[in-house]
Amino acid sequence: MFKSFLISFAFLFLTSTESAAQEKMDAAALAQRLAPPDNLRLPPANAIRTASGLRYVILQRGKDGPSPSPESAIEIDYIGWDFQGRMFDSSLPRGAPSRFPLRGLIQGWQEGVLLMRPGDTFRFWIPGNLAYDAIPGGDTPKGKLVFDITLHSFDSGN
Repeated sequence: MFKSFLISFAFLFLTSTESAAQEKMDAAALAQRLAPPDNLRLPPANAIRTASGLRYVILQRGKDGPSPSPESAIEIDYIGWDFQGRMFDSSLPRGAPSRFPLRGLIQGWQEGVLLMRPGDTFRFWIPGNLAYDAIPGGDTPKGKLVFDITLHSFDSGN
């Protein structure tokens, strides 16, 4: 009986130690992921520029398949930085993707997400006029913004 108690105690101790180590690693990985990119202010030479002034690079390609339409509801993870390198919003600390109707988002996202497929991760450099500059008030960052967006899924929006 004592032997089975010791085995159970050792298992609980190892499990809690592994769990604490995993949480610490996850916290470190999250902090690294939320850090501003090196090319925050200047998109790399290979960044694609659209007619509106949106610039983007593909960080990771997902599956082949359709892209969302303007009427779609999207499920994404995202991180947003201002040009001073401050992360001002992200879905990652919440631990679950965010879901939005695409039509309700800033113009830079409405344009950029249409270029994506599920599983894609893009980095967008969004000029202020395609972001929050036209929105009055002090709750949103103004000027050029940088976002990393991962598109997990979308529905047809019908």
